[in-house]
Amino acid sequence: MPGSLFEPDPQLMPLHRLLARAGQAVGRYSRRTIGAHGLTVTALGVLGVLADTEAVSHRELSGRLCIAPATLTPVVDALEAAGELLRERDRDDRRVVRLRITPRGRDRLAAAHDDVTRRVRTVLPDPAPQDAEIVRRYLLAVLAATADAESEIL
Repeated sequence: MPGSLFEPDPQLMPLHRLLARAGQAVGRYSRRTIGAHGLTVTALGVLGVLADTEAVSHRELSGRLCIAPATLTPVVDALEAAGELLRERDRDDRRVVRLRITPRGRDRLAAAHDDVTRRVRTVLPDPAPQDAEIVRRYLLAVLAATADAESEIL
């Protein structure tokens, strides 16, 4: 049935399914590329957030990455074991542990980020300049709509 939810031909898929399929394909490619650096998408995200901040608590990092704290713990443990981040007690509240990126973590982030960016740019087509803003607005609208829909479900 053309245009149905189960249409296997991307040319005939409903737009929402095509969008999901494209996102999955980009995600797989990104995971493989990031994995070649011995990192996961989550680990790269952790290093990225830490590179942009002075230091954050585990809870703050979890919120910024939209990941459950328990899911984040083994990633933080591995990055700490590799010498790419440090755990430090907060000076004002000793109950809080802050995470900080190390120079080694910055180097790994830079290498992985530069390679992933370069590879993704060589694989993904650039939209025509007149289409880029339309695509961006649409994708942002999709993200906003699905965030609203998720909050309705919960």
